[in-house]
Amino acid sequence: MRRVTQQEGENWRALAQQHGFGSAEGRFVLGRFIVEDRDGNDLVLCVVTPIPAGLDAETLQLKAQHKALPVMFDRTPADEIVVPGSWWQLMFENVSADAAAPAEMRQMAATMAATTICSDFLLPSDGDTVEIGVADPEGNMTRYEALPPGTRMRATLGRNPFHASTGRHACSQESQTGRACRTA
Repeated sequence: MRRVTQQEGENWRALAQQHGFGSAEGRFVLGRFIVEDRDGNDLVLCVVTPIPAGLDAETLQLKAQHKALPVMFDRTPADEIVVPGSWWQLMFENVSADAAAPAEMRQMAATMAATTICSDFLLPSDGDTVEIGVADPEGNMTRYEALPPGTRMRATLGRNPFHASTGRHACSQESQTGRACRTA
């Protein structure tokens, strides 16, 4: 985990604004991504704003109780970074309800939230992570490990045999890290 440079922060604000996730004041919502490419059942997701570890309420409460600071991603025995599948579900739901997000992105996120179930994503042990500060509702700052903008993950959608009657799909993962999101 490394610190974010001032230039990176400026680039991230511009990238967030370019994709409709940032404000004119330079603020942006954490955990936003775009679908960079789709090929059959594969989606290439590209991080647009930092994705902090443990943004779901259950993980935050658990980590806060244990005073684990900074809040870090879980790791496999091989030290791969684990991005929980439940996090993706939450992000799809959040983006679908975000009035500031582009309409096309909200619709795609609503469809994904309603029709997919995602497994945990595994990123390489040498994947790039950064340290960011996130304020709670009272303004207290907590340090988090985060995936930086430009991180790319490949998700393969397939039928989930447990939910075949609902038409839901499961995500499996093949992950990679890139330097920057492609822009249209």
